[in-house]
Amino acid sequence: MLTNYAYGRSVEEAVTKARKALERPDGLYGDQGMYRVVEVVEESWSSELRQQEEARRRYLTTILENATTTARGRELDNPDADLLSLLDDFFTRAVVFPDPYTGGVRPRPHQATFGWTSERPYVRHASDPGRALALFLLAYLDHHGLAVTDPRDER
Repeated sequence: MLTNYAYGRSVEEAVTKARKALERPDGLYGDQGMYRVVEVVEESWSSELRQQEEARRRYLTTILENATTTARGRELDNPDADLLSLLDDFFTRAVVFPDPYTGGVRPRPHQATFGWTSERPYVRHASDPGRALALFLLAYLDHHGLAVTDPRDER
């Protein structure tokens, strides 16, 4: 697939520039115009934010699919629910919604330290990618003989 970019002050101007450059006898497609315009994007502040969000979602989809595929069949039989919840919260905050002030998880004043606070109500955030990464990490550690145990159990 070949991609050509054309910029203009309007969508119409950009398409006209593309046609002028590509629909000539010595142009890439000759004078027949054997191509088609498949996407036109008008750049603006809101379109940039939308594109960033779409890129973030594609990235998270890749993470979720890879973590799920890699851990499938290797899951721990009975992972500690509190540990799984903490890891899910961590990955949700660190990977899924890493910047709480521009979108995603919006912390309240008691959450300003991103969950590392002793103030109530100890809000934890969860997401499918966060949980998938938590399960992947636990399976990975278990695979390498580094099972995570609760130090209170060893007393």
